[in-house]
Amino acid sequence: MGIEDIPGGAEGAYTVTVAEEHVPPHLRGTNAEVVSTPDLVRFMELACFGAIEPYLAPDFTSVGTVVHLKHLAGTPTGMRLEARARLVERDRRRFVFEAEIFDEEEKVAEGRHERFAVPRERSNEKLAGKIAKVRGRA
Repeated sequence: MGIEDIPGGAEGAYTVTVAEEHVPPHLRGTNAEVVSTPDLVRFMELACFGAIEPYLAPDFTSVGTVVHLKHLAGTPTGMRLEARARLVERDRRRFVFEAEIFDEEEKVAEGRHERFAVPRERSNEKLAGKIAKVRGRA
């Protein structure tokens, strides 16, 4: 399998039950204990990754590069969420998804997410240089 084998319209999903760890610290212990927007972004990313991961060659993975999310409604702890993603556009190693997230009652988020397929073991010279520079300051 390779990047070329990923079908247009590929779909992925991610399901999770909202736990205290998904609630922003400033809302814990209030009457507004709901899932955080950053966690919804993470769930969306996991659904998008799941749409293409089965098709990627073993030496490839994907990284998120663009996120656009509208948080439409709150979801309290204990409620189940499902993020659903569909591949709507691709250009070589770039993949664009439309995503929706639903709780047990309603749609709570919608957005678009872009991922880029990259070799797992490729040397990332830019990142290695950044790490060396920061560690050199210590």
